[in-house]
Order: sequence, then structure tokens, then C-alpha cells
Amino acid sequence: MRRVLGGAVLVATLAFAAPLEAQEQNKDDAQFKTSALELTFNGRVQVQAGTSSCSEFPIPDDSACAEQVPASDLFLRRVRLTVSGKINDMIDFRIQPDYNKVDKLSLKDAWGRFTFSKAFRLKAGHFKRPFDGFVLVSSTETLTVEREIAIRGLETVIAPSLTGFTTLFDLSDRDVGVELSGSTDNGLFSYWVGGFTGNSDLKFQDSNSSKQFIGRGQLEFDAGPKQLKVAAAAAATDASYESVTEGMQSRYYYNYELYAEWGDFGLGPHAQLGFVIGDNPLQNQAGGIIDLEAGDEFASMATWQAIVSWKFAVGSGNMALEPVFRVTWADGNTDLDQNEVWGFTPGVQIFFYKRNKLALNWDFANPTSDALRGENSFKARVQFHF
Repeated sequence: MRRVLGGAVLVATLAFAAPLEAQEQNKDDAQFKTSALELTFNGRVQVQAGTSSCSEFPIPDDSACAEQVPASDLFLRRVRLTVSGKINDMIDFRIQPDYNKVDKLSLKDAWGRFTFSKAFRLKAGHFKRPFDGFVLVSSTETLTVEREIAIRGLETVIAPSLTGFTTLFDLSDRDVGVELSGSTDNGLFSYWVGGFTGNSDLKFQDSNSSKQFIGRGQLEFDAGPKQLKVAAAAAATDASYESVTEGMQSRYYYNYELYAEWGDFGLGPHAQLGFVIGDNPLQNQAGGIIDLEAGDEFASMATWQAIVSWKFAVGSGNMALEPVFRVTWADGNTDLDQNEVWGFTPGVQIFFYKRNKLALNWDFANPTSDALRGENSFKARVQFHF
């Protein structure tokens, strides 16, 4: 019992985190320094409530809802207590467990990095792949409650957004891998090149010979009163299959991203814009489940998303208000007609103190097919950041 308790205390001690790598360290984060080690502590708790229009029974004929779900829900979205560490000028690391299941522990970030110079850094472990600029933003700072048009009961292929597709196709979020990165001295150009397991089912171990390779380059420069980031990324992912005559085989599918961001998460205007095109690894050109052994060709997909906001101070304290609007369009199979879906998200964020906030969103998914009606979901999230 004492060993269990001691282990829990140790995990809790190591469980505070700095924000994700895409953001700068908060100067108010708790820090611990010795002559050999520097630790930075941080954490977040997100409590979320939401509705879904997929609550009718029986499911109407013109509804794309896959199942009936409760009309409303309340749950812990994220509970992360993590630690970032620096051993010397060359070595740093991050550990970020997630306790949102209450009785289960999942590991988000777990990586170490060698910095040989500003232009050459080597990172290995479990971390975000350098694809989809919306995912690379920390969940404490995303402009919308969810990065996707997330409507319970509605399949992602029917309620897609840019991030909905990149996540579904195993292009973004975390995976086990090795990455080289760096930037010029003036910060004008940055790059990330990595190799990953590419396996969506077993994120912490490699279960086959398939691999994924992703490269990203970014320019950052002044554009009026704000900074402008322009990035391009490419991903090659190996999809494995078993042939009766030849055993294990594989084929690559390819995807490409353009991303631009003007502004930051401080006061004032902020805009994000992303495009992703390439292969849909889940469908053939006819719209069915792809059969790689039979020689089916991957369907082509395309999606874009834009988010705009304007954050302004309220009163004389630390409060701020930020109206937000998102529009996204996605086509999971450009070879088929009336296959597109539009998504719209009006919302507002109310900041009480720094990243402590209440965020309100209303997601709408509207298929272009005349046979399908639109669906929607209202969301509210309270975030405590420390």
C-alpha cells in the first residue's frame, strides 16, 4: 500500500506541465531549479457540456446520424498535470499524462530532445506530428471549443472539418516518432522533419512495418501590427494490407497542407486559415471501403478551414471577451457529386484571468446533398489553467 501511495505521489509531483510545444512558456508557471536540473510546472482542467441534434428516435430518414445519443452531456474533457524539464543547454524533455477518464491514465507527451544548435534539434518519443496547424496549437488556447465540427452521433465523414479529416486519416495529433527540427537565427524560417509509426491503434508501440514521414516548413515575419506565419507540410503514410498470394504488402497515400496564421492569442484580431488535399485512405474512388489488394485507387479529398476572432479587454481587471467565428468545408471524395459538407461555428470566449475562461460554441454541419438535413451541437467549456 505504501509503495502504491508513494508511486502516486511521485506521479503527481511529475504531473505538472508547461504548455504544449506550439506555445511559449508562461512566465508565471511554477519553476524549480537546481545546479543540474530545471523543472517547469503547469496544468489544466477542462469541464465541458454539450448538446446534440442526434437525439431523436427513431432516427429520421433524412438524418445522417449514425445513432441516437442523449440530448445533453457533461464530462471532463481534459485533466493534464505535466512537467517540462531542462537538464542543460542541450537536453530537455516533457511528460504529460491525462487523467480525464478519472480511473484511467493516458499519456500524451513523453519525449526527450537534444539541441545541438538552433538549426539542428533531435527529438524522440511520443509527441504531435508536424501536420495541421490547428492541432499544433495548445488545447488551452484553441479559438474554438473543439478543433473539429464535433456532433455526437454524427460520423466524422458526415460532419467533417479540416482537423476532423487529418485526425481520422492519421495525419495529425500524437504518435511515436523521431523528428529533426530547427530555425534560422532570426526566426524567419523553421522546419520539422519526422518519421512516425503511422499506426492509429497502438500509439505507444509499433505493430507493423508501415511508417509515416512528414515534413513541414514555416516562414514568420511582420505583417502590419501582427506577425504572419505561413507554413506548408507534406505527409507520406504507408497503408499496410495482407495479400493471399504475396503476404504483407503496403501502399503509400499522400497529403499536403498549406497553413497561415496572422496574429496571436493576445488582444486584438487573430485569423487562422488552412487547406489540406490528398488521398483519402478509407475510401476508393467509387465511395466504397478501399480494397488495396484488389488494386483500388485512393479517393481524393479536399478541405479548408478559416477561423477569425477579436479579443478585447473588459473593465479594468484581467477579464477579456473574444467573439469567434469558424467556417469549414470538406469533401471526403472529390470523385463523387454532392459529397461536400459545410461547417459553421459562431462562438465567444470569456476570459476571467489569462487562460482561465468560459468558451461557448454552436457547431453546425450542413451537407450539400438534398437528401440530408443539417445537424448541430451547442458546447460550453470551463477551463482552469494553472
